[in-house]
Amino acid sequence: MANNTEAKVSKTSKRSHMAGAFDIRNVIGALMGLYGLVLLISYFLLDPGMDVTTGEPKNETYNLVCGLAMVAVAAVFLLWTKLDPIKIDESAAQDVQAE
Repeated sequence: MANNTEAKVSKTSKRSHMAGAFDIRNVIGALMGLYGLVLLISYFLLDPGMDVTTGEPKNETYNLVCGLAMVAVAAVFLLWTKLDPIKIDESAAQDVQAE
């Protein structure tokens, strides 16, 4: 009988789940991706204006370069989350709550 209860305890102590949306890498990746998309949209939709000294249109690609870089960083963060997820041990969390 004692062996049966020990087996039940050992099965429940090894339960774990993924952090999911509460993983900070998901939050950072989502924000970087959102800001990158805003920069890319502003590059394509906003008029850069005229250069006062030459009278020619400005050729500023800062929004494009920064937007692409931010989207790339967001992709790295989200890929990192998928390849190496954080596993949370439920028994440790229950022990902390019991104290």
